Amino acid sequence: MQAGYVGSSTCGSCHAAIFKKYFATPMARSSGKVGSDSFQESLKAAKFTHAASGTRYRILRSKEGLTFEFNRRDPLSKRETRGERRLDYYIGSGAVGRSYAHSQNGFLFQAPVSYYSAPAKWEISPGYQKTDRIHLTRALEPDCLNCHASGLQHIPGTQNRYEAVPFLEGGVGCERCHGPGERHIDLLKRDATLGARAIVNPSKLPAELRDGICAQCHLTGEARVARKARSFTSFQPGDRLADHVVSFIWSDGGPQELKVTSHFEKLWQSQCKKMSGDRLWCTTCHDPHSVPGVEERRQFFREKCLSCHLDSACGSPPKSREQSRDDCAFCHMPKSRAADVIHSVYTDHAIPRSPVPASRRSGAESKLVPFWDGDGGPRELGLAYANVAVVEQKEVYFTQAKELLRHAASEIPADPSVLEQLAFLHDRKGEDEKAIFYYEGALSARPAQVVSAINLGALYAKRGDYRRAIPLWEGALERNPGLELPRIFLAQVYLRLRNSSSARAALNRALEYNPDSAAARKLLSEIDKTN
Repeated sequence: MQAGYVGSSTCGSCHAAIFKKYFATPMARSSGKVGSDSFQESLKAAKFTHAASGTRYRILRSKEGLTFEFNRRDPLSKRETRGERRLDYYIGSGAVGRSYAHSQNGFLFQAPVSYYSAPAKWEISPGYQKTDRIHLTRALEPDCLNCHASGLQHIPGTQNRYEAVPFLEGGVGCERCHGPGERHIDLLKRDATLGARAIVNPSKLPAELRDGICAQCHLTGEARVARKARSFTSFQPGDRLADHVVSFIWSDGGPQELKVTSHFEKLWQSQCKKMSGDRLWCTTCHDPHSVPGVEERRQFFREKCLSCHLDSACGSPPKSREQSRDDCAFCHMPKSRAADVIHSVYTDHAIPRSPVPASRRSGAESKLVPFWDGDGGPRELGLAYANVAVVEQKEVYFTQAKELLRHAASEIPADPSVLEQLAFLHDRKGEDEKAIFYYEGALSARPAQVVSAINLGALYAKRGDYRRAIPLWEGALERNPGLELPRIFLAQVYLRLRNSSSARAALNRALEYNPDSAAARKLLSEIDKTN
């Protein structure tokens, strides 16, 4: 637990009514140990075949909890890969669905299977749709887990290792929005007024600080970049979010595809927000401590609309049997499929007067700009373009990133994030000398960087400098033993050094974490042929 934080149960001892209401909300139940809550995933549709990889998955429930089985037959080698993993932790309240994590030796990895509540079925997890093999080693890092759990117990210097209990609270705890409670409690014992001032009430903050509390998890944009020496997880209520992270969006601002975390920028596109200014924010329509029931929802949100709009302002008749005359959200906040999550729909917070079809950005002159008129400089903008370039694979973005990051490196020579990205940009062009220079600088500034260690090791090995390459790969594996690439590199180097036993050990270890590794299987086959 961070210094000054006391945990939500302590808050509940004084705020019992609010505590009870809040902990029935999806936000308060957004993660936990599998089997620790009342939500029950249906197992009626618990088998599926993932088309891209040909893998057959099956989810089972026992007294120990949930497990998933996998079975894939490689079409070329005819080798069959099968096995199972336990689903140790869930991520998501179940209102839309749940993803899961499995633990190996204290390291957390995302599971390739997810549950989707609306169709009550199991399917491939978001981001795994195009994988052509079984993938079991996607690291669950703190920046990802932080929006779903509180009191993370991440082990510093590792990529995805946590204490035996990885987080102290499943879900978003009270202090995520109200700040650390220790001083508040201490001062209350002496003076109620001082005590009240020592806790954050978001509604009483200036608009930018107030809105940042919601935006910390509901604003991602096209790229989100941490400030130097700061991080997403260092943010506390009352801070200016842009002092910790900068989110970038495209400058054309037109209708874009709906994404899971695009609520914030969508609301800012709406005419309601543009006309209302700071008066309209998330809690104008949402009670942060409770969620209206299914039967109450229509009238609850209609009353929010009527606080600004006259009842007579909308003369449109109902468009379907599902809609009634008093259902404002049906027309103006339609539920649409999210571009980044299958089998799920999310509310469009752009509040269109008439439905507008979502589209991809098409403006040739569009560029990345900081959300909220932020002050992202060459460093943040360069890192944002580097992130977008990897996703969209457009050379123009790689070029923009390199120019901006060179400028940033001249201003802040020891910035590990900038140096790592510059190294990667030179590495992808085959400019080895420059790549080595920047990777070495990145690791000097932050020795725990996994990507820099793996790639620098590869460049050393390319020169035959195995003495320097091997420790880099071994160090990366200490920070995340599920990484496949450094184990393959180690095996290749051991084979060149005629140490087949060490090569075999590295490959077998790779298969423990990722049993469908084609590269590991191929090298093992080559070892068998030569011995």
